[in-house]
Amino acid sequence: MKHYFSVFWIIVFLGACGSNETGTAKAPPVKDTAAVAAGPAPVVEDTTVLVAVIRAEFERINKMPLTSKQFNWQSSEKCQPPYQEGTATYYYDKGTLVKIHNQGAEDHGEWKEDYYFRKGQLIFIYLDNAYGGAANPTAYKYQNRYYFNNNHLIKKLESTNPEYHLEQDRIADMIRIAGRLYGAADSNTISKILTCE
Repeated sequence: MKHYFSVFWIIVFLGACGSNETGTAKAPPVKDTAAVAAGPAPVVEDTTVLVAVIRAEFERINKMPLTSKQFNWQSSEKCQPPYQEGTATYYYDKGTLVKIHNQGAEDHGEWKEDYYFRKGQLIFIYLDNAYGGAANPTAYKYQNRYYFNNNHLIKKLESTNPEYHLEQDRIADMIRIAGRLYGAADSNTISKILTCE
């Protein structure tokens, strides 16, 4: 009898460890994880409601006609190799910046980063990145999503591969970069923000 009981628990355990991968051929599976940046947010609110509001704003921004301004950026000679370059496109809703799309590349990778804002505050970051070697700079691809409230990370959706997860200090750095990009007004300033300067 003890043997059957042990087999039962092994089956239950293995069933609980099963894969729940979802997604399309374009996007790798993501891991849904609620997270909070270092230190609690000033106001405790229901994360589910906040994420739903952010997703609704994301949909609204991407469906509406926006005006845009494009800036080409590149790393200077002061920067150590590899050389980097790209384009940052700023999207405006009636004169208010709501989205920045940064697309760039170097010899070992390329990236697309979208920063979304509401009332001047960062609410969402979407990363669509690839890296590899000189022969195949897009060998490894991943997509990550980060939701923010009052500059605090409230939810992240990351690839199931832990190698593509961002450490907390890297996420905090992205918040700082988004804030600096929000205030940038020319290619030279954007180049300094996105490269070694």
